[in-house]
Amino acid sequence: MRFMIDLHCHILPDLDDGAGDWGQAVDMARIACGDGITDVVCTPHWVPGKYDNTRPVIMEQVETLRRILAKASIPLKIHAGMELRLDITIPGRIRSGELLTVADRGVYALIELPDESLPDHLDEFFWNLAMQRIKPIISHVERNAVFRDDPRRLFRLVVKGCLAQITAASLVGIFTSEVREFAAFLLEHRLAHILVTDSHGLRMRKPILSEGLAAATAIVGEKAARRLVYDIPQRIINGQYIDLPDPLPIRRKKTLFDLLNKLLNKA
Repeated sequence: MRFMIDLHCHILPDLDDGAGDWGQAVDMARIACGDGITDVVCTPHWVPGKYDNTRPVIMEQVETLRRILAKASIPLKIHAGMELRLDITIPGRIRSGELLTVADRGVYALIELPDESLPDHLDEFFWNLAMQRIKPIISHVERNAVFRDDPRRLFRLVVKGCLAQITAASLVGIFTSEVREFAAFLLEHRLAHILVTDSHGLRMRKPILSEGLAAATAIVGEKAARRLVYDIPQRIINGQYIDLPDPLPIRRKKTLFDLLNKLLNKA
């Protein structure tokens, strides 16, 4: 069995829409271990006014889960983190110690963007993170309607230094065929750097990476797929720099206007 690292999992109970209690958290840990996952970054949602989680609360929950897993002889390594809904105050809240970066290293931050639109201040937001030497990881990009409609918008963010994360369930068809096809497209164009479970429980999205890894392997080959679930995640939880290959250019979709223009030019 090849080892894997899951950088995005809602395994901590009673903090968001993830695990409902400690028993479910333990069951999720057992499933993860059985799948070959050695490390999990706990990433409860931070959504102002809905999930107002803070670093001290999450650190306490992480320590509790570590003790419970040790008592149950489950050898899963647990790391602290958060999934941060886009908000202009995030850089300052990270600086003050209110919010967590991935594995609490102060190097990478997991950012959740709106699904249907991107705000005008997005460049300013990422610039403010960069001024703190924090690199953004954008969660579940394959499920973002804006990126599906125009992948070049994600391309521009990746070129500027953002990392993109996709969900294993997307590659195996748990969501729609459109999401699955776009996830494959992102892998083919080097616009996805990390594969995660984004597990919220024991039903539809279990903490399983191996099936997504197999799907990714069929698309980009074993070496590139392994980087998605081990090499890159390992460097991220260690707070280390990642040397990524440049994304492949995206051709603009041809429109009806383009076709008419071509016909007119031939006339």
